[in-house]
Amino acid sequence: MPPQARSVAPGNCAIRLTVADRCASICFVNPNHDLPAAPPVTEPESPRLPVDGPLRLVIILMFANVGLSLILTILMLIFHTSLVNYEFAHTALPAHADPAVVRRGLESALWGRLVGVVVVSLLYVWRAVLLRQGRRRAYLRLIWICGIGLVGIVYLLVGAHYPVWMRVEQVIQGCVLIAMLVAVTRRPVRDRFAKPRQV
Repeated sequence: MPPQARSVAPGNCAIRLTVADRCASICFVNPNHDLPAAPPVTEPESPRLPVDGPLRLVIILMFANVGLSLILTILMLIFHTSLVNYEFAHTALPAHADPAVVRRGLESALWGRLVGVVVVSLLYVWRAVLLRQGRRRAYLRLIWICGIGLVGIVYLLVGAHYPVWMRVEQVIQGCVLIAMLVAVTRRPVRDRFAKPRQV
């Protein structure tokens, strides 16, 4: 006996075709169709650490050095002529040297030192702000500034001709720089500005 033909309702065919079309649209993606861009991934910012005792000591020493520099700048402005006369009297003039030229050179060097002190003081204030923000680059540059400052003070003590009161100020400032270099290289401060490890 031959098998009976099954009749399928038109509505069922429409449903089956609709489901098949949806599966085809999901499985076969048109390569010319642009996919939606993924949202940007933002990494969470590292929390800002509070200023602790070791870092506070570094900042205090920085401002102490700035204070000494400003005091020295004010005194150099007040006694500018006396300092130039003192340096000129203690400078060995070479043969056939023009005293006026030598004196102008000493004055220019003194003004250059004044400008340098002001610039370095402003840099110290800016470095202190960056250290409070946790900037590692500011920490590394502060170590270099301490080292260069100590070399400059030793050079002035050995090579320059300054009165006793100015040398005393330079010795005090050198002691502050040494204390700041020790404070900034202590273990708690190093760990605070340590390079983050890559996972």
